[in-house]
Amino acid sequence: MKLTRTILLFICGVMTMSCIDLDRPPLNVVGEEDIFGSTIGTDSYLARLYTNLPLEDFRYWFTHGDDMFNQTFPAIHPQPDNITGESIGLDITSFASEPAGSFWNKAYKWIRDVNIMIETLPKYQDRYTEEQFQNYMGQAYFIRAGIYHALAKRYGGVPIVDKVIDYPATVSLEGTMLYRDSEESTWDFISDDYDRAISMLPTTANKGRATRYAAAALKSRAMLHAGSIAKYNTIDYRPVNDVRVCGIPSERAADYFKEAYDAAKLVDEGGFALYKGEWVSGNKEAITQNFINIFLNDTPETIFGRYWKLPELGHAFDNGVQPLQTSTGGQNSRSCPTLDFVEMYEFDNKDDNGHFANLDESGHYKLWDSPIDAFEGCEPRLAATVILPMAEFKNQTIEIRRGIYTGSTSAARINRLTSSEEARNYGELGIADLSLVNTLSDNNNEGNFVSLNEGSQYYDDLYNRTQTESNRGKMKVSGENGPFTSWGEFNLSGFYRRKYLNPDPSSLNDATQNEQPWIEIRYAEVLLNKAEAAWELVSLGQATSSAGENYLEVATRCINDIRERGGASLLSGPLSSSEEDRDVIRTERRKELAFENRIWWDLKRWRILDDEQVNKKYRILMPFYSVVDDKYFLDVRYTENRNSATWTFTFPENYYYQEIETNEIRVNPNCKQNPGY
Repeated sequence: MKLTRTILLFICGVMTMSCIDLDRPPLNVVGEEDIFGSTIGTDSYLARLYTNLPLEDFRYWFTHGDDMFNQTFPAIHPQPDNITGESIGLDITSFASEPAGSFWNKAYKWIRDVNIMIETLPKYQDRYTEEQFQNYMGQAYFIRAGIYHALAKRYGGVPIVDKVIDYPATVSLEGTMLYRDSEESTWDFISDDYDRAISMLPTTANKGRATRYAAAALKSRAMLHAGSIAKYNTIDYRPVNDVRVCGIPSERAADYFKEAYDAAKLVDEGGFALYKGEWVSGNKEAITQNFINIFLNDTPETIFGRYWKLPELGHAFDNGVQPLQTSTGGQNSRSCPTLDFVEMYEFDNKDDNGHFANLDESGHYKLWDSPIDAFEGCEPRLAATVILPMAEFKNQTIEIRRGIYTGSTSAARINRLTSSEEARNYGELGIADLSLVNTLSDNNNEGNFVSLNEGSQYYDDLYNRTQTESNRGKMKVSGENGPFTSWGEFNLSGFYRRKYLNPDPSSLNDATQNEQPWIEIRYAEVLLNKAEAAWELVSLGQATSSAGENYLEVATRCINDIRERGGASLLSGPLSSSEEDRDVIRTERRKELAFENRIWWDLKRWRILDDEQVNKKYRILMPFYSVVDDKYFLDVRYTENRNSATWTFTFPENYYYQEIETNEIRVNPNCKQNPGY
């Protein structure tokens, strides 16, 4: 077959004539021998395949229907953490989803490109060493598995296309109108492709290219997803020929969890480890810095990632996530962690229910010299993941303050400003003796500054930052990062993200000025995959592996290794088969993999979002300074309503399987839409 003939561009397996591109460059300009007859041509072709590999990295635009991947707009895009409870932001203020868009279409274009390589490269096998040939083929299977993985976790069963379809030369139009394969068959196909990649790929490779261990690691992720669907999904949708395109028979759950476990075990052979380069036992500062560095440097924990290098290629992560205070241009504050998320981590200042304790036994506010003191002794992994209020970042104290209490009565004796379930904006509540500002410009207006009592610990703070004598003994009403009363780019929750942010004070963060690598999968996730798969196998009646390993002992060891590296306390005893201990594993995953675009898919595969999010509002922590006390108190409440936005989330159950674009359904009557659309 000549490369001037391309595979049909599948839309749910079928295309209209207008969608068929028989002369698509560059394959109509050069012959197949020019591409696949040399390492130069094959490397170039493979580079394009990797560019299109649908990773949810810094370029991922969660709500962009036309092309969610490979976005180059110079700012962070709406991210799944804005709807999982990890964070809140301006871009998503209620339930949002990936629009149907054109991902299905693009995915099958990319699959076609991979199939061309898989079918054509063997013709020129004699041009390569056996090692080179096996490596190239393994890369192709790895990429195809990744594309189908991205399809299956969204849509369930999809048409499996494992060869180039040469329309109209050998296939009629009717022959291209494919039915969806079952979800079970789709995940089995993904497993097979990863197995092919594992058998062919080398143990080491250049950065950004797959190894056998990368294939094994991602297989563990894929099979864990499939096992979860088999066990926890309740949707059984068979629109044509009794093929279950949504849902997997429950009796297959153990098979998939076993595959996930075995794939994770294979990764252990690759010499990967939890990064502990700066880790010092008992030294919280060192443990914090060690965790920060995982996401900034090359470490033995990274198994597979995507890389950038300035000035040729950068991304814009810092542009959107950075604090307002450290911004060098562009956007900021687009992802502010919630108190609900922060409370998953260990720190002493909690009540008996595990919630942040901002009130004393009499129901009045506790007072702190600084908001950061409320988190003294916290789990280092928290301080490495989240910028806490008044924490240090880029050699600055990140000042987060909602307002100033100017009353003459100690804040330790006043009634709380709001109820914990208050959602109205502070500016609407008419609270006496509370100074607030609407905007950043109002906050910077010297006429709005509040005078401090002489001797205040903050008396010279503003002067030291501005070197303006008139600012001595003054304080801005809100912090340098807000929050303010109006709508705008400033802190919303009392916290900022820290994971992945460049801490270099001289670094630029406007436009595409960032080059931190995206870690698609790291060894910590593999340990979490192994622990979860092990627990699930025990829950299904399998206590030990074929090698005689006790699954619960393995799970306990994996969780304790991760907790130790993060500076958390070890488990009080071995994990059991109880659902409470299953949730210990899940919570550890939500902490360790926060802001890595994994939690959204975890919550979906566990099938808990429809229970967890029913008119759900997430809580925030608002610092206030009390002039009379010269101390801070912290208000706990729901996210403030702003500009008609309420940050209220309800997950629709039908969205466990996403909508296929209607045009894909229209042109192929054999391909049926998912239920609920």
